[in-house]
Amino acid sequence: MTLYDEIYGIMADEFPEMGQYILKKQLRNLGLDRESISPADVPRISRALSEAALMFGRKKAKEVADRIARIEGVKEVIELQKDPGKRAEMMVDVAKSRYNAGESAEALRLFKDALKAAEGKNLPRLKAEIKRYIGNIKIRIGDFDGAESDFRAAEAISKKIFDRKGMVEAINGLGSVEWRRGNYRKAIKYLEEVKSRGEELKDFKLIGSAYMGLANTYDEMGMPDKGIYYSKLALNTLKRIGDRKGMVTIYNNLGVTYARRGDMGGDTEDFKVSADYYGKCIEMAEEIHYPVMEGWASFNMAETLAKMGNFSEATEYARRSELIFEKLGDNLGLSGALMAYAIIYREEGDFEKAGDYFERTIGIRRELKTPYRIADALYEYGLMLKKTGDPKANKVLKEAAQIFGSIANEDREREARALIEQ
Repeated sequence: MTLYDEIYGIMADEFPEMGQYILKKQLRNLGLDRESISPADVPRISRALSEAALMFGRKKAKEVADRIARIEGVKEVIELQKDPGKRAEMMVDVAKSRYNAGESAEALRLFKDALKAAEGKNLPRLKAEIKRYIGNIKIRIGDFDGAESDFRAAEAISKKIFDRKGMVEAINGLGSVEWRRGNYRKAIKYLEEVKSRGEELKDFKLIGSAYMGLANTYDEMGMPDKGIYYSKLALNTLKRIGDRKGMVTIYNNLGVTYARRGDMGGDTEDFKVSADYYGKCIEMAEEIHYPVMEGWASFNMAETLAKMGNFSEATEYARRSELIFEKLGDNLGLSGALMAYAIIYREEGDFEKAGDYFERTIGIRRELKTPYRIADALYEYGLMLKKTGDPKANKVLKEAAQIFGSIANEDREREARALIEQ
């Protein structure tokens, strides 16, 4: 059996309907011929396939990376590689596979090993890339100070070798750090710089990323009109380069922003626009086989429809989302579906059922250690308890406020504390 046959078998098992097409496309992108694949090619094949599998959820990406890693001889070929540059590059590809699989601790260890392998060698571009990945991992685990340090190191390396794109990508990382810290003004400053430099480079992917970051930032600042403005700029930019995956994400984001504007102003027209964008997201996600975003847009659609009083249709979308995430084994997505059920029952006035779903949602999110989403669910639960006069409302809202405060989300913290005082 050839290496190609082994990898083909893995993809056919994991994706019975389209595994062969995913493999064919990735090999073409890598410039590899199926007949001449060698063990030295497997790390970058693993990286490419695990990245493609992300569209079906991190669990699927992990399964693909795990199975390819067990192919005989792959580990040994890295250890026996005498060229330090090639060895470091192979180690980076393996680390990226674990990164795609959501295995932050293992990916961090592998990237650090790759960095050591590159030390003392003339590999500055690779070192900067590793530092950027390490920065992104530290964002995931909430080490914002560490992430900032790594992005600054990456920026300094790129500046030294006149790698303008590498510098901008590092600055984009700094913007992400400040956004998650809740330092929105700093985040905007970095993202505006990314936009400006991206325009100089004519790199529309970077420009689109900056617009998406600005949209998210203004949205969280309670400025949905600006969020919508930048989301639409991002959409037009990504349409220009045919990035349909990015477009799907923006359709969902626009739906979320219009729904938030509807919450703030009570305008049912905003909810209708929100539902239209979710519909576009779901339709395109189906076309490009992107079930994760189909699931996210479905549970978001369910919440919006519930607020419009369309409970039957909302329940159908919540169920659709639930089935997608159960099939993918994506517990974070599943928590979103459960949250949608909670909102539906809350809006219907069935507070007992709503409470059960809120508790299940919060339980899953605690297991996953996702602070923002835990706090968001606690807030929505506390809002219901407050309306029903339940004595534990303030306790739930206080925890939500504390978590929002711990992640420097001052607006949501104030929102929760204002409810406590009512």
